[in-house]
This record gives sequence, structure tokens and C-alpha cells, in this order.
Amino acid sequence: MDQRMLTEQFDYENFLLKVLRWVFVGVAVTAVTSIVVILSGVINYLIDFYFPVLFISVIVEIAFVWVIGKKLQNHGDQVSYVMAKRYFILYSIVNGVVFSFILSVISVYITALAFALTCAYFGLLYTITKYTSSDFSFIAKVCVAVLPILIIGYIILMFIQAPALYYIIVLIDLAVFTGITLYDLKKISTVYHQSLENQREGLALMCALNLYLDFVNIFIDILMLISDNN
Repeated sequence: MDQRMLTEQFDYENFLLKVLRWVFVGVAVTAVTSIVVILSGVINYLIDFYFPVLFISVIVEIAFVWVIGKKLQNHGDQVSYVMAKRYFILYSIVNGVVFSFILSVISVYITALAFALTCAYFGLLYTITKYTSSDFSFIAKVCVAVLPILIIGYIILMFIQAPALYYIIVLIDLAVFTGITLYDLKKISTVYHQSLENQREGLALMCALNLYLDFVNIFIDILMLISDNN
């Protein structure tokens, strides 16, 4: 019995490691892409087309997330899994181009500080999920329901200068993605225990995609809070 429990724990830790490895790969690819775009000077040509590029990038990103999800629905299909990995990398690259607009006007020190704080915050959230029994599903539903309001708030901020509203919206956004992240972290264990062995590679990538999105959004929130609100 003890041996079986140890084997189960070892297998779960391997699954968790795969998830975290994919999150690291996504974040690393996004970071490298942003640095390359900035240092190459390409950003100087794109900055005049900020809104069109941003709009197209958002559409492409949504399409990538949808395609990755569809590819991973058939968990036993190795071809679909391989394609999903490629789309995940491409998605991370597109995200890097979008990030280059933000990072090009923020100092390296502020960016590094925001990244370190995001990593520490993620570690704290993981610790919370590890030692609590709640699945955070109710919190996640509330957070998802608030997202449309936040989108409207950000659109308003594009047209008006309102520092107080800016910080309120960013703090709410951070709270929302904190709740979603807690749910996604806790869901890793649930997904593992409810899946078959041949499904776990695809499910690990799907969990990683969710956590990657959470990490990116929390990083942006922290970056916005510690940098100039312009």
C-alpha cells in the first residue's frame, strides 16, 4: 500500500513538473522574443502602428488558444499533441511581440523587479493551494464573471486620464487573476487524478497554457502598479 502511494506521488510530481516546465518554456520564449524585437530596432517601426498591431495580435492570440484547446481535446492523438506544442510556442512568440511595446518604455530594473515579484507571488499562491482543501471553483466563477467589466474599464482608460480609476482597475484585475490562478493551480491535481495515463501529456500542456496566461496577466498587473501609470 505504501509503495503504491509512493509511486502515485512520484507520478504526480512528474506530471506537475511537466506542467511547470511548459510554463517556463512559454515565459522564456515570450521574454526572448520581446528582447529581440526591442534590441533589433523593429519596435521603432511597429510603434507607429501600435493599435493595429495590438488588435491583430489579440485576435491571433485568441485563435491560438482556441486551436491549442481543440488539438488537445483528443488526448490520445500524438499528432494533435505535437501540433498543440507548436501552436503553444507560436503563441508565446506572438505574445512576446505584444510585450515588446510595453517593455520598450519601461526600465529594465522595473521589469526585472516585476518579474521577480510575479514569481514570488506565484510561489505563494501555489503554497496556498498545496495546503488547502478548497478547489476555489466558486472564486474562479466570480472572477470570470468580473472580466467583462474589467475589459470595459481598460477601454475607458484608453480615452481618459484617471489615475485613481487606473489603480482601482489594476488592483481588481490582480485580484481576479489571483482567484483564477488559485483555481488553475488546484485543478492540476484534479486533472491528474481523473485522467488516464495516455491523456496526461496533453493535459499537462493544457494546464500549462492556463498557468502561462495567469502568469502573464499577473506580471502585467504588477508591472503596471510599480511603473508610471501612463
